[in-house]
Amino acid sequence: MYDFRLEEVAAWIDKVGARTVAVQMPEGLKTHAQDVSHEIEARTGASCLIIGDPCYGACDYAVRFREFADALVQFGHADIPSMTCDDRVLFVEIFMDVAIEGLLEQALPKLKDRIGLLTTVQHVRTLSRVKEWLGSHGKEALIGRGDPRIRFEGQVLGCNITSVTSIADRVDQLLYVGSGDFHPLSVAIEFDLPVLIIDPLMNEVREIGELKDKIMRQRFAAIARAAEARRFLVLVSTKAGQMRMGLAQELKRKAEAHGRSAEIVLLEELHPDRLLPYRADAYVSTACPRVAIDDNLRYKKPILTPPEMEIVLGERQWSEYRMDMILG
Repeated sequence: MYDFRLEEVAAWIDKVGARTVAVQMPEGLKTHAQDVSHEIEARTGASCLIIGDPCYGACDYAVRFREFADALVQFGHADIPSMTCDDRVLFVEIFMDVAIEGLLEQALPKLKDRIGLLTTVQHVRTLSRVKEWLGSHGKEALIGRGDPRIRFEGQVLGCNITSVTSIADRVDQLLYVGSGDFHPLSVAIEFDLPVLIIDPLMNEVREIGELKDKIMRQRFAAIARAAEARRFLVLVSTKAGQMRMGLAQELKRKAEAHGRSAEIVLLEELHPDRLLPYRADAYVSTACPRVAIDDNLRYKKPILTPPEMEIVLGERQWSEYRMDMILG
């Protein structure tokens, strides 16, 4: 199912002259890490070290790899063009080529005339096929171009859905090709458009409407719980592509302007146990937007996104709810 593009990887390792290579993978690929490392060693003569810590994206590459390796290869993610990165880092997209024509046939009765296409990096090569198939069935399909944080047309990240922003006013519906719900959920919350999911791994077509309603109720509840908060912790991730210190300082100033207090806490990875020593009524995460949405039930106190904090402070109305995004 996966093409690790090891010929390209080996050529790059030889080019940079690396003798020790750090290998980094997301959770879904880690079971392949040993086989891939052995193959790299056989092709290049370099020694591989496997990074076992969680890896959530190109924003989370192991910035300190030079302490133990000459180069870093991160599999599974596209690079973030606007992010400054060490020249000894190689990002290797893992593309998946799966048959989806049967799912498109299943989805066809639910599709409107003008459709915006989106996906994650694994399936970006599939979008042109989907567009052509839809065109042959009388549908107009558009693929958007994101901001400088996005590598491929139609690609969305957990923190950035600007490839949809560029086409949202020209389509009647959005079609997401991929697994998982967070990316299409973000799009459904941000844009007043129906979203349909074609999931090649689960081999199913599904809608996101009910999940969107459930999540929005959770977000409303979190905002309501934080309404009377007097003391906030503004959380900043030290991950290379997630640190938004300027935003954190702005949120701190806004809290103080409204008679609240706020402290900034830096964490390599956000986790509820690491916040136990600190006094606070609510948290605000400036790290990956998924933290507040996906992990909110793990926190005993409400955890908000920056736009949600603005609602709590009265600077934004609930009707103006927006998804938090990290822009390029």
